[in-house]
Amino acid sequence: MQEIVKALIPIFAAHLVVLAILVVVVKRLLVSDTMRAVKRIQAVEAEVRKKEETIRREIQEHEKAFAKQKIEAEEELQRHKVRTEKELTRLRDQMLADAKKEGDRILEQAHKNEEKFRQKIALDMEQKAIAYGGDIFQLVFGDRVTGEVNKQFIAELLDALSEIDGDSITVDASQGEVMTSEAMDVEQKQSLEKLLSETFHQEVRLTEKVDPSLLSGLVLKLGSLEIDGSLKNRFSEAIEEIIKDAAG
Repeated sequence: MQEIVKALIPIFAAHLVVLAILVVVVKRLLVSDTMRAVKRIQAVEAEVRKKEETIRREIQEHEKAFAKQKIEAEEELQRHKVRTEKELTRLRDQMLADAKKEGDRILEQAHKNEEKFRQKIALDMEQKAIAYGGDIFQLVFGDRVTGEVNKQFIAELLDALSEIDGDSITVDASQGEVMTSEAMDVEQKQSLEKLLSETFHQEVRLTEKVDPSLLSGLVLKLGSLEIDGSLKNRFSEAIEEIIKDAAG
């Protein structure tokens, strides 16, 4: 039995050595695999950390860009607000100026219309006053007195024409027109034509027209020369003087 045991001891020892070697080999294999796995894990962790750092930097850059864009947008909004307020102020001032201008124009136009209306009323009153004066003259004075007044007016006109310096007035017409309140007699017409011919150094012939609205006297037209020696004109001048005195 002892011999068997002795014989088995080397075998057991060999088995133990083999087992130890196997354990060592397995351990080394396991350690090697573990180290490789650890290295792979570490490499993956490093790659992950690297990617995380990259992502973190990108996030930071995006946050910075977003913050910058936000500031720029707020600044642009503020500038737009300032421009809008300035434009609104300008439009308001322009509208006020236009309204004032339009108000001034309307007021000025109203004053003009008022002045035109006043002038029209004054003109209507003047014309009516002349017409009333003529009516009163014809009602108060008879034909005989009217004829004498007419002769007096014509005589005054002849006296005024005799004092005209014909050399200082250019009259380039030999045919003229005379309007009278009633027909002139032949002697009056001849005297007037003779006086005009002598004054302007050329023969003058007159065409006569009767206009009873002149009331008395006559209106002479010869080229550029026009003389109103009618009673109607005297009335008009008198009314104008009265209006001026009243306005003064």
